[in-house]
Amino acid sequence: MNSISWIGPARRATLLVSSLFLALGGCLSFGPRFDDSLTARTPPDLPPLPSEEALRVLVLGDFGTGDGGQLEIANSIARTNRSNPPHLVLTVGDNFYPDGVRSVSDPLWHRAFEAVYTGEFWEGLAFFPVLGNHDVAGDERAQIRYSEVSPRWVMPGNYFTFQRSLPAGGTVRFVALDTNILNRKGRRAMAQASWVDSILSGSDDQWVVAYGHHPMVTGGRHDPSQEVREYLAPRFRGRVPLYLSGHNHSTELLTVSEDLLQAVCGGGAGLDNAYRIDSLPEAFMAFTNGGWCFLHFSAGSLAIELYNRVGTLRFRHLLSAPGEG
Repeated sequence: MNSISWIGPARRATLLVSSLFLALGGCLSFGPRFDDSLTARTPPDLPPLPSEEALRVLVLGDFGTGDGGQLEIANSIARTNRSNPPHLVLTVGDNFYPDGVRSVSDPLWHRAFEAVYTGEFWEGLAFFPVLGNHDVAGDERAQIRYSEVSPRWVMPGNYFTFQRSLPAGGTVRFVALDTNILNRKGRRAMAQASWVDSILSGSDDQWVVAYGHHPMVTGGRHDPSQEVREYLAPRFRGRVPLYLSGHNHSTELLTVSEDLLQAVCGGGAGLDNAYRIDSLPEAFMAFTNGGWCFLHFSAGSLAIELYNRVGTLRFRHLLSAPGEG
């Protein structure tokens, strides 16, 4: 059980007021708070996972409440994926509610990160975060500097890239983006877009996957970001087959274009914002009420999985590696 009894009165009051605002009209609560996702079963006709060993990646978004819903999701992930644990975690933003963190010693680091993702399953598992709109309301540099405090939090800058090897050879490149900058346009947005060009033009990786907070397409409460789509979709063409995001507290897999898929993985805080989502023709699957995404990278394929809050596999989609047909 998480405790906030040691948070000072002023800070507790701030959290209470902010939570009340969000409950009334902000993005942490917009009813209804239920759908049928928890009664659903795994479809019998999903494609099986390839037999070859894979690099496994957990994707979480919009999780940093420190409340029971976040802890429930964390426990459900550990229970569901105990036999095939991830090698790393990508976060797609809104790592801390309601207004990011104030410093590297902010109590929210313990309450919404260290005390939640703890235990044997999480031990030694590194998180590679990007910033959401709530994060930049606080001290965003503190989230970058926390990389010097904890080896489990790896965030060298507002945007960055890193590479991981596949078990059977080849590599996966992850491109972490600050979509808050892209939404504001201007020189910083162009600088980030040029950086993306340089990373993609120099990549000979088997897979390249990008992730940021704001979606290009979604059926959720928050509209998709046209700025993010305009900056990124043309650059991703023929190079990046999958873009991961959050912002809407939903779990979705959608088509952006002929060669680009979008996964929304914003259910990391559980039942905090289970508003209904629109049925879009671009959607393979979409549900609310909490969940997460799980990726399996192998030399020949990428499996994209969507899980609900209680750990039911709701959908699996396979992509063939470039050149595999």
